[in-house]
Amino acid sequence: MLHFTSTHFKSWPTLKKNSIVDIIAPASGVSDTSTMRKLKNLLESWQLIPRISSSLLGSDLLCANSDENRFQHLQEALSNTDSQAIWCLRGGYGCTRLIPYLLKLTAPEKCKLFIGFSDITALHLFLQQKWHWQTLHGPSLNQVVHHFIETENSNELKKIIFGQLSQLTYYLQSYLNSNKFLGSLYAPLTGGSLSIVQTSLCTDWHIETRDKILFLEDVNESAYRIDRMLQHLYQSGIFNHVKAIVLGNFTFPSKPEEEEKIQTILKRFAIEQHCPVLRCPEVGHGRKNRSLPFGKQAHLDLNKNLLTIKITG
Repeated sequence: MLHFTSTHFKSWPTLKKNSIVDIIAPASGVSDTSTMRKLKNLLESWQLIPRISSSLLGSDLLCANSDENRFQHLQEALSNTDSQAIWCLRGGYGCTRLIPYLLKLTAPEKCKLFIGFSDITALHLFLQQKWHWQTLHGPSLNQVVHHFIETENSNELKKIIFGQLSQLTYYLQSYLNSNKFLGSLYAPLTGGSLSIVQTSLCTDWHIETRDKILFLEDVNESAYRIDRMLQHLYQSGIFNHVKAIVLGNFTFPSKPEEEEKIQTILKRFAIEQHCPVLRCPEVGHGRKNRSLPFGKQAHLDLNKNLLTIKITG
């Protein structure tokens, strides 16, 4: 059994009744006018206090609002002393445009629970690597309020944020190459959207993978594009010092026939690697989207294909 040490990460606070949650839209916005009312009702039903800026959604060619306004909302959410959590409205596009602004900030003393995925990967990487926060790769608010994911995934997320679960267990699927590896290892997780991880290369927020378990997933990317991105990461040395790679869902809803090609590409990729590569079909852009804590120590049992992450204690 191998144990690996890593940079100390700050733990997020457990939410309680009347905890304040700042809602931000750092990437894309929503067109359904009922969404904001529904998410407010949802969080209030969880006995939380949602805080939503009246100027959260504005006018922009690509994003939920201008870079300046989106950053202002993000900065306020990060620095507010009375809130315990930040939950992203949705992914889409826009977070990478905010990183130059974030790099000028000084980290607040208090770590907060930060939730989101997809394009939000850029913010996860920044918060983990620059501020040493543990973050939660989890469903967007838009997914939860519109029931785009399974109810059990939303219920699990609720239990996580209220500290009602001590650990999470994920049943992984073995790719061909994982048969070459036995035993178990301990390491924190990092990663997220494959395309955003690739985008991080040679930037100030370049992904740090040494002695970590790298998680990757994506949506609406064809087989050849996924292969090209993986090759870019491989040739850039991103996989040289990872302890394992876990692949989430790679979905293409409008072209289901493409998903079979994608799985063939991923199997070939796994065979080519010199570390364990496993699949976690419960995390990604599909109906199943379980929450995945980043920065917390994870235990990967290669004999049983089990990933366990201790949340509390």
